[in-house]
Amino acid sequence: MPIREAHALPPREYETIAVDPASLRLGWFPVTARARHWTATRRAFEVRLDRGQTVTVSEDHSLFTLDPDTAAVVPVRGDSITPGMPLVVPYDLSIAADAWAADLAELNISELPAACATRFARPSIVRDGDFVTNRLRKTQLPVRFPVDDEFLYVVGLWLAEGGKEPASRRPVLSFSVGGIPGAAERLTAYFARYGVNVRPSPANRFDFQVASSVFATLFWHLGLFGTAKAGRKRFPTFFWRLSQRQRRLVVAGLWDGDGSRVFKGRTVLAQKSHALIDDLYHVLLLDGIFPNVKRGPNAQKLLYLGRSRDFARFVELYPLAHPDKRADYAAAAARTARDKATGLWKCSGLWRAVAAAALPAGGKTAVYNRGGKYDPGVRAQRAAFADVPALAALVRSPLAFCQVAAVRELPPVEHMYDLSVAGAETFVADGVLAHNSGYPDCRPEFLAAFEGMANLATKAGTEGAGRFRVHAPLLKLTKAEIIREGVRLGVDYAGTLSCYDPDAAGRACGRCDSCQLRRKGFAEAGVPDPTAYQP
Repeated sequence: MPIREAHALPPREYETIAVDPASLRLGWFPVTARARHWTATRRAFEVRLDRGQTVTVSEDHSLFTLDPDTAAVVPVRGDSITPGMPLVVPYDLSIAADAWAADLAELNISELPAACATRFARPSIVRDGDFVTNRLRKTQLPVRFPVDDEFLYVVGLWLAEGGKEPASRRPVLSFSVGGIPGAAERLTAYFARYGVNVRPSPANRFDFQVASSVFATLFWHLGLFGTAKAGRKRFPTFFWRLSQRQRRLVVAGLWDGDGSRVFKGRTVLAQKSHALIDDLYHVLLLDGIFPNVKRGPNAQKLLYLGRSRDFARFVELYPLAHPDKRADYAAAAARTARDKATGLWKCSGLWRAVAAAALPAGGKTAVYNRGGKYDPGVRAQRAAFADVPALAALVRSPLAFCQVAAVRELPPVEHMYDLSVAGAETFVADGVLAHNSGYPDCRPEFLAAFEGMANLATKAGTEGAGRFRVHAPLLKLTKAEIIREGVRLGVDYAGTLSCYDPDAAGRACGRCDSCQLRRKGFAEAGVPDPTAYQP
């Protein structure tokens, strides 16, 4: 879910998908705090990557990159992200998909008549015992409406080839499925269960109509209204409550309707409804499929599959009914091709690790050649480094390195949202690895709450002897401003430490987010940095 919505969740224990900093393995980690930052005085940036992912970050919060000198995954501040830089992106979240193993069996639609009453001057939908129906009592839907596989596939077909304006009052659902093998027959069989006829259009062989005020109201109530032309289609409101298996059925219907055949080694799904593409990206990522997202013509957003592994997973997991598409994808899955989309980022640190490894005679040369040390590409074949001990965690990790395609500064944003994650210092935001908040007690909201608590929970506060006030003069200063103020006050910065992970001698690591913020602050303040850093 969007991080703004996660911030608004009721109090309880939550977990998020994050990366263990030692092993670089993905897993579920406890969320210890949800923070909302005042960022109206901070710069904000939209970062777009070469595979189409976008993420928004403030100047003083961090994503992750690869240190070119050490080949280590390290934080990078928002205002230090530049085009051409690699950012860390998980490419396979399938280890987390078991969280959605239980099917959603039914939807409670008992509120359908009341919702209809707010929409229509003369509402026709009524409750009749355990059913929702209309005045004619012909079509009856159970109040506990079954979310079966055929319904989910029909929803997918609707997202691909149906659509109504949200303000539409006509009790007719139109599906343009005549060009999809077997779709009209499945549509007819499903609606026949509830006594509803599916009629072919007299105008052409593609369009089919479902004339039912009950089903039209149901689709509206579930948030399915919207048209492709206006770009307002999105997955239904219950979509993220489905199991991952059930989501695949919805996607199969959508892909049968809108997905393409394989052309020049890839297949594409194009939509003006960008929300569909964005959510579909995350669904596929949970199945270990790493799509490519691009801007297309006519305000479209495009989602591509091109890796042979992705075709193989898609054919295995997604029950496409279109026989030609299935055959195309199966053939594409059988191709043998190098996968550089998930390759390691070429940098001096990568080759230093190879040079320092104890490998058999000729082993290093083989790694250099297989990894493409002398090729102009930016990514190296991951399997080439399997025998280099220092790179083992990186090779085994489900982390890819996507190049920053563009950085766009945004108008001031009043608030941004963040998580603190125990034991990980990371979380996945919009498909990109983001840095753990780390400072939940340095927020205006925390200080205001602490001040209120002090005045409610102390004798002085409750007896009127005085009011406690929390002063945080550094809260809205940049690191450079803090350093200049410290210099003015005579602070000896050689005796201070900011590092998350100092060594036994007390030397700063120089790599963590706090160290990078400190270094940048000294540089921006024009003050020499006296910090003792580890070699």
